[in-house]
Amino acid sequence: MRKQWQRFSIFFITISLFVSVIAVRPQALTGDRLAEGKLAKDYIQAMELIRENYVEEIDYEPLTSAAVQGMLRVLDPHSNFYDRKAFEEMRLEQRSQYYGIGASIQARHRGVYIIETFKDTPAARAGLRYGDQIIAVDDKSTDGWNSDKVRDHLRGELGTEVKVTVQREGEAQPVNAKLERAAVDLPSISGSYIVKPGVGYVALSRGFHSTTSDELTGAIAGLKEQGMNSLVLDLRGNPGGFLDQAIRVADKFLLRGQGIVSVRNREGKSADKDWPAESGVPENFPLVVMIDEGSASASEIVTGAIQDHDRGLVVGEPSFGKGLVQTIYPLPGGAGLTLTTARYYTPSGRLIQRDYSNGSAYEYQFRRNANGNIPAAKPKNDMRRTDLGRPVFGGGGIEPDIKVEGPTINNLQGTIWTTGLFMFVRELMAGEVAAAPNFKRGPIEFDHQPQPNEFVVTDQIVKAYREFMADFVAKNEDYGLTMKMVDDNLEWSRKKIREEVLIAAYGVDTQKRMTTDLDPQLLRAIAAMPESQQLAEKARRMAKASKK
Repeated sequence: MRKQWQRFSIFFITISLFVSVIAVRPQALTGDRLAEGKLAKDYIQAMELIRENYVEEIDYEPLTSAAVQGMLRVLDPHSNFYDRKAFEEMRLEQRSQYYGIGASIQARHRGVYIIETFKDTPAARAGLRYGDQIIAVDDKSTDGWNSDKVRDHLRGELGTEVKVTVQREGEAQPVNAKLERAAVDLPSISGSYIVKPGVGYVALSRGFHSTTSDELTGAIAGLKEQGMNSLVLDLRGNPGGFLDQAIRVADKFLLRGQGIVSVRNREGKSADKDWPAESGVPENFPLVVMIDEGSASASEIVTGAIQDHDRGLVVGEPSFGKGLVQTIYPLPGGAGLTLTTARYYTPSGRLIQRDYSNGSAYEYQFRRNANGNIPAAKPKNDMRRTDLGRPVFGGGGIEPDIKVEGPTINNLQGTIWTTGLFMFVRELMAGEVAAAPNFKRGPIEFDHQPQPNEFVVTDQIVKAYREFMADFVAKNEDYGLTMKMVDDNLEWSRKKIREEVLIAAYGVDTQKRMTTDLDPQLLRAIAAMPESQQLAEKARRMAKASKK
């Protein structure tokens, strides 16, 4: 009991530090300090009551973590507390890496499966592959584990060993692999290539980390060598990250002196700052930026600067709407928190932060209307104008110049995909489908150069899939699937089977490269390039004329 009380005392000191970080201002009034003291006293008394009277012994760490997290949630949705492990993982990912085996895992039919391994990682070297079901980690059964729990057990300290046991389609016995955890690169750019003669494509999808700007410089240089004369910058799904990296990315495309972003702190603070473009030698090729509801924070800073200066067109769906800036505070014991310390504004003066006053985290994170669609940004009378006078709005994310809905999967299709269809592809890639013995593959073939008509899903394969699903539906009634549902989605399933097969054979990035014809937003972005070029040229002429 004494040891537990010592642990509680340590966490009380930590909570006091949290209070001082958040509540105490320089030269705080006596009344403020009295209020702080009363809150701290109330907190420790509550913990004492719990310690003495709760029906079971108490682990104070999760209680204190929950208390701090609840306190931060009252402030805004983006201020967060991280325990030691989570904080360490966050900092590693900001450096574009983590320690683990180098595999993407997902929950699928009654288990957790490997979907993709990454090049030059322990998982790839061990021959792990698409469809391997992880049934044990270090001889601990994963039965009942979700993908997060499996991931937490696969990650660990650099150089430590982990034993992974998988059930592989076509193998009678489980396959064991002993892996040494390594630093796994997690670059911001997931793919770059020529998507159409002269048109380069860069998927900057994994956040703005410490390496983002350098990665983009390298990607652009490589594409230029391949004949690129215009660029699609894909920021869909990019959740943001380092402010300085967003500034450096935007700087690559803007004229010297053009504003990128303005940061405004609490009234009375002196840390307000405006960042203009400084490079002086920007890329001047035509540019289209792609966004969606997952594009947030740093992604919106880049997009807002491009849009406000008419440097290029924005295609896709309304962005997330995060206009708050967080500062990272390390705390005693290795924990940490991110605290909102400022707001940012686009060059035209837009604050694109969405309203979060209703207090619902679900509504804030997953805002959908009754039709399941993302509602348009709500301007709240905050209209601004771009350099050329085009109206743009604040108060709810960035509205694309050309709105195009992305490919959608309804709930029924999602169920089919992650259950029966996935299990069929496992058999297909194991060479167990008589209609397609040539589909059999082992581990991912990295750096594959796409060829025409690879992995065509023929009518015979679709027929085999339907027969497989008839048996699957009969044996898995709890999913609520019927053969009518399967039949109504056969053509969709044909396309989805090919996507999954390409992931199994070549990885997600190559799969996306080989299925651009199924991406309406990308196709529209490519088509918008001439219009974007005209807009940018007009803006440049106006900028030059204003300097005379």
